[in-house]
Amino acid sequence: MESPQQRKGRSVDALKKAGEHPAVIVAVARLFWGERKIEKTRQWMGNAITADPDWGDAWGWWLKFEKEHGEPERQELVIQKCEQAAPHHGPVWQSVAKDLANVGKSTREIVELVAAKLE
Repeated sequence: MESPQQRKGRSVDALKKAGEHPAVIVAVARLFWGERKIEKTRQWMGNAITADPDWGDAWGWWLKFEKEHGEPERQELVIQKCEQAAPHHGPVWQSVAKDLANVGKSTREIVELVAAKLE
């Protein structure tokens, strides 16, 4: 919501206040994504996953990023890592996973649906 000049400063403030919460780290990664800094975005997405591998929304954002800017091999790697982590938390993740239409779907299918739903 801040002007481009103030975003980096605000992101530093948010990281200091929230610590290692993956939502804040993903928000910082999305700033780099908006600036088309591909490798930096990948690095920050990885940081979000390292902070809390159980937070499914971060996996969804990372997959969405890789679908836009990555090769199929990178997308598959993200999906495989997500399957190993078996996340269960995050507002979007839980709404998709608990939807009655998605009962019995695998982690692979759920992360695909989450990535498609995120905006």
